[in-house]
Amino acid sequence: MRRLVLWLIAALAVALVAGLWLGRLLLEDAGYVLLVYGQREIETSVTFLALVLLAAAVVLVLLTLLLAPLWRLLTPAHWSGWRRRQAAQRQLREGLLELSAGHWQRAHGLLSSAGKRLDWPLPAWLAAAVAARLRGDSDGMQQALAQAETVSSGRMPTLLLRARIALQDGRPHRARELLEPERKRYGDSPILLHMLAEAYGREGNWAALCDLLPQLRKIDPQAGNLDQREQRAWLGRMRQAASLPGFNNATQRRDSLSRLWKKMPQRLRRVPALRAQYAGYLAQFGDGPGAYKVITRRIEEDWDDGLVAVLEAMDDVDPDVLLARLERWLVDRPANQVVLLTAGRVALKAQLWGKARAFFETAAAAGNATAQAELARLLAALGDEEGARACLEARLAALGTTLPPLPQPRPR
Repeated sequence: MRRLVLWLIAALAVALVAGLWLGRLLLEDAGYVLLVYGQREIETSVTFLALVLLAAAVVLVLLTLLLAPLWRLLTPAHWSGWRRRQAAQRQLREGLLELSAGHWQRAHGLLSSAGKRLDWPLPAWLAAAVAARLRGDSDGMQQALAQAETVSSGRMPTLLLRARIALQDGRPHRARELLEPERKRYGDSPILLHMLAEAYGREGNWAALCDLLPQLRKIDPQAGNLDQREQRAWLGRMRQAASLPGFNNATQRRDSLSRLWKKMPQRLRRVPALRAQYAGYLAQFGDGPGAYKVITRRIEEDWDDGLVAVLEAMDDVDPDVLLARLERWLVDRPANQVVLLTAGRVALKAQLWGKARAFFETAAAAGNATAQAELARLLAALGDEEGARACLEARLAALGTTLPPLPQPRPR
């Protein structure tokens, strides 16, 4: 319809220009025309005859433009094409219903037939590929995807479907190979970036995932799992740096972790789980003072039991310093089992057996099974066999409460 209006405007403009030119020409010399038909004669001026012919031409053009669509509607070819499109639409609708009902073979047949007859068959071919995959027809799936890729605007949807199928089949490397080359062209697509992030995560390519997530956060800030995904990516990246095969000593691994920690966004360094893992690695690789600093810097503002437990792994920090810090925390958290257990183990390192026993007893009384085991071991080492046995019996009794009720033999 829009094209028809443009044609009408163009025709009127041409007619107006031609009329003005011809009118100017005939005003200079009107001319004379005599028409004879049998016994009849018509005498007129050239100007009038030219205007009549011009008007007739304009009317003919207008009628042609207006009646041509109507004529096409009345031709048999149009009606056969309309019936073919209606049949294809019906096949598409029935195929999608069969697909939703789980009748994969019938759905694949209907959708493939619709794809061959629709004006824009992309939805039919994509759905046919899904139906073929669900029925285990790999060749049929590939044929449907190849057809979908040739449709106008079908390249991107087909690419995303191929990548999704690769992820579902447990081939994240194939999904990455499909999606990475398109990142420059379709970098503003949240679906593509989410899928690429999933592929990186399944591959364990944490460095690439850490680089991708800031762009994904800008494009799709409302995504609900970005924080968890980003924390998991940085945890995995630190784990890889700590176990990198090219580094053969603790100093190299520690330096690599330190560079990674500085590269991490500031808001993530405040996440307790990330700080606890980083501090644990520092303590493991011989930098206890650095680990102690990481833990104590923000723990008063953002308490986390996981940070406290790292203190017992610091062999190169004075146990008395650690114990003093733990005792200050116990003033505000006297019943915290993690602090009590950690304080007991640090007291063992300081060879303060009485303090260790008191900490373990308090934690065991609160129901901490590990503290009960530590207390039993300490009592046995101190020669208190009866107390150690009582601790073990209490531990067994606690375990018994969690066992399901089952028939037991009668005592002899």
